[in-house]
Amino acid sequence: MVFPIPFLIATAELPPSSMLAGAKAISSGWGGSLIQLSCTDDPIKTLKELPQVEGLAQLNGDAAMKNSFGDSWMESLGFWRQPVLLMTCPTLSGDIPGSASAHVALCSVLSISLIGIVQVGGEWDVASRRSDGLPWCGWLPDRTSLQSQEFDDLNSDINISGIINIMRKRILFLGLG
Repeated sequence: MVFPIPFLIATAELPPSSMLAGAKAISSGWGGSLIQLSCTDDPIKTLKELPQVEGLAQLNGDAAMKNSFGDSWMESLGFWRQPVLLMTCPTLSGDIPGSASAHVALCSVLSISLIGIVQVGGEWDVASRRSDGLPWCGWLPDRTSLQSQEFDDLNSDINISGIINIMRKRILFLGLG
C-alpha cells in the first residue's frame, strides 16, 4: 500500500509558473512539504518510494500522456488510489476550457480519487461554476497577485482555508483520510 498524498495536477492550459505559485499557496495552507515530481519519472517506482510524510505532491508535465514506462501517471494514480486535485485556469474570455471537463471524465474512467478542481487566475464566476457540474474546491488569484501585496493576506487566507477545508472533507468522503 502506498501512503495517500494529494497530487496536484495541471490541466493543459495552466502555465508552469501559475501551477507552482498555486501549489505553493495550497501547500502553505495544507501543511507539510511540497514534493516536486515530474511526469518523465517512472510512476510506479516513484509511488512505491514516495515518503510517508504529510504534504502534497506537485506533478509537473502532462499526467495523462503515456510515458516510456508504459502507463500514464493518471493510470498509476488511479491504480494506487492517490487523491488528485486538478488545477486549471480560465481562457482570456473567462470561460473554463474543455480540458478541465476532460480531466474530470478521465479521472472517472481511471477510478482516480478526484478531490476536485481549483481555478487559478481570472475572475471567479460563482454562478457559472455552480452550473458547469464540475467539482470545484475554489479559486486562487493569478500568479502575479499571489506574489504581490495586491492580494491582501486576509483574502488569501480565506480563499486558501476554504480550499483546504473542502479538500479535507472530500478526502474523508473518499475514505482516504
